[in-house]
Amino acid sequence: MNKLQFKLLVGILLAIGLGVFSYKVSVLGFPLVPSEKTSAWNVEAHVAFDGKNSPVKVVLQTLNRVSGFAVTDEFFIGAGYGRQRVSQRITDEQITNEAYDQNSVVIWSKRLADGKQDLIYSAVLRPESAGEMPKWSPPQNIPELRDPQFSEAEAVAANALLSRIGKESADMESFVPLLMQELQHSEKNSNAAFLLRNAKNSRGVVNVAVRLLHLSGIPAQSVHGITLGTASDARISHWLELYQNDSWHMFNVAKGVFSTPVNFVPWWRGEAPLAELTGGKHLQVSLSVVPDAIDAMKNVVDRIAATHPTFFDYSLFSLPVQAQATYRVILLIPIGAILLVFLRNVVGFSTFGTFMPVLIALSFRETQLLWGVGLFSIVIALGLGVRLYLEHLKLLLVPRLACVLISVVLLMAGISVVCFKLGIPRGVSVSLFPMVIMSMTIERISVMWDELGAGKAIQQAVGTMAVSVLAYLVMTNTYVEHLFFVFPELFLVLLALTVMMGRYTGYRLLDLVRFRTFIRG
Repeated sequence: MNKLQFKLLVGILLAIGLGVFSYKVSVLGFPLVPSEKTSAWNVEAHVAFDGKNSPVKVVLQTLNRVSGFAVTDEFFIGAGYGRQRVSQRITDEQITNEAYDQNSVVIWSKRLADGKQDLIYSAVLRPESAGEMPKWSPPQNIPELRDPQFSEAEAVAANALLSRIGKESADMESFVPLLMQELQHSEKNSNAAFLLRNAKNSRGVVNVAVRLLHLSGIPAQSVHGITLGTASDARISHWLELYQNDSWHMFNVAKGVFSTPVNFVPWWRGEAPLAELTGGKHLQVSLSVVPDAIDAMKNVVDRIAATHPTFFDYSLFSLPVQAQATYRVILLIPIGAILLVFLRNVVGFSTFGTFMPVLIALSFRETQLLWGVGLFSIVIALGLGVRLYLEHLKLLLVPRLACVLISVVLLMAGISVVCFKLGIPRGVSVSLFPMVIMSMTIERISVMWDELGAGKAIQQAVGTMAVSVLAYLVMTNTYVEHLFFVFPELFLVLLALTVMMGRYTGYRLLDLVRFRTFIRG
């Protein structure tokens, strides 16, 4: 592989790994730390009414499209009621199965309903970005000017009202507040009072305001929602969305000013009420909003499962829980491997075996560090004694390795039994050590002992243990485990770094110490 191919390979691996990692953090909102918390809101609408021993139908607006939030865990509770979910036109209140408008309603129906009836709609609002509240985002579709459908008398009153307000205002910023002021204090103006003669609540006032704005040439629509917080009796607040000069403007109906909604969640748009009842009486709807601090990771996984099902299906989170637990361990092995590569190729550590320190470190996860180091040292020391005795028997290589393996197994079993009898249950965990690799290590220590002396063999054994301890400290770090399980694309970055270290031919750090006299000279 020439240098260009090498650089391209490393660059592609880094670009893909870091690109996917950045997308998951900045766009999908995956947390970087395992203990991060985020806020979610449990929203509930309780519909109560009295049945008249006749067929009944209830239409309730639902939270299916909320900008900046993912709506999950929706429940529709109604004993004996049929349920269907359909879309609702914003402008003319027609209900259809075509999902092209912002509003979505649930329709509960029952052939006969008598007495007190209770229906509950519950949902969880999860912010799409952890750590911050979603900001207000305008609607996607620009409302078109439409016929306000005033009668002849209403048209005369509306024109008179708009004419007077038009003379007293200079632009939209002054026109709209004056219009809402006249409508909210209609007792002072006969034209406004006539237009509002059928408006029974604040929503009716807002609906008349929208019709007047369309008559005056300003595209507008009403939006109704709740303010996030803690409230057992939350109130619906009304805003006006106006489009002029290629931009959206939000008008707070309650305060009579233009502003940007804060912590406001739009529930539905248009003239329709929150709930409609047919075949019953005394309709009441109570709303409650309760915040909940939940684990950020669980929040993201639940939200991705609801909003990006394809992405979720091809992630590790779609695996069974037991498989996920297994991969949380397996994914740590490459971490130990790249640490081993760095310590051997760049720092200059010498170890027995290529991946033995990594496997020993993996065993330390179960035995704990101090017990693991102690038990490992005991088995190696006893096994080395057996190996040195076998040297006198002049056995061939394979039978000698088999004898060492049998001895290691017997030593591990013996240590387990003795520790258990002595009331030291931790000693039983010695069975988790990779016995074949330990047997090979004993063999290599013995060979090095014969060829280079005891000092060199002990030095390399200590180096192996030191690398195992470092690998254990990295592989048991909860942040490392979280990062590489949640962002497995980071392994492409590790692969690029490993390829780069594989081409490293310079001095190792320990070589600089070893040859310091030569360098000074």
